[in-house]
Amino acid sequence: MNKLFAAAILTFSISAVSFAQVPVINYDFGDKEASFNPNPGASSTSFLPKVTAVKGAKVRIRTASDGTGAFNLVKTGANFIKGAGLEVVAGTTTSKFSIYNLAVETVAKTSFNIKIDAATAGQWVFANGASENSDDLFQGNGGIKETSAEIFAGLRWNLSAADQINFYSRTGAKWTAVKGISFLKNTDYLVEVYSNNSAEVKKYTKDTEQILNAGTYHVWVNGKRVTGEFVSGGLEPSKSLSGFIIYGVTPKGNETMAKAWLDNLEINGNL
Repeated sequence: MNKLFAAAILTFSISAVSFAQVPVINYDFGDKEASFNPNPGASSTSFLPKVTAVKGAKVRIRTASDGTGAFNLVKTGANFIKGAGLEVVAGTTTSKFSIYNLAVETVAKTSFNIKIDAATAGQWVFANGASENSDDLFQGNGGIKETSAEIFAGLRWNLSAADQINFYSRTGAKWTAVKGISFLKNTDYLVEVYSNNSAEVKKYTKDTEQILNAGTYHVWVNGKRVTGEFVSGGLEPSKSLSGFIIYGVTPKGNETMAKAWLDNLEINGNL
């Protein structure tokens, strides 16, 4: 009897430890204002607050190589900012905010608040995927290319003179226009991405039970699911989702640099 009791306790303990190891990262930008705008461009893994929930995780920013763009910790700019939020001024190459070395396996729920300003040219990109070396999207300086094989979920916002922002998802090596959702400039949004790079169908509950097939992701905007099932951007199945990034680009010669505000990031290893 004692042996059975001990075995049950051991099993429970192992299960509890395994569950506890699934990371839940609630990341904000503290409550102090500051600016990072070196010239020429540079990167930093110390300007922004650290991720305390995952040992070894890195938070990196990178400004454009020609010195354009900036990262500002601000208390104004969007209604969702609590304490300080991150204002990203998009340079003429990539102005990147990324987190990598995350202890996330093949499924993840990622959510963040974003507001995009009224610039008439530029683009903003979100992606998650596998961060494995210093030259990949999450650790390196470049943007997404057709050959980028480390991307699972990929979203892109393209700016024009119109108030409505053109919205795309990454499908394999290409970008595809997303219908049935409108993003507007100078508007607060909560974006939630449910990703499944495992080999199995997963379920999660939001409104009702949702079915998330292997190799696909769902996108929710302000509490409403975007119609459709989005497929992997090319990441090898069963690879971990250890990297997160949002970056912006303003075309050369544009008079006004595009800006976006971010806050209240969550990366959850459970759906």
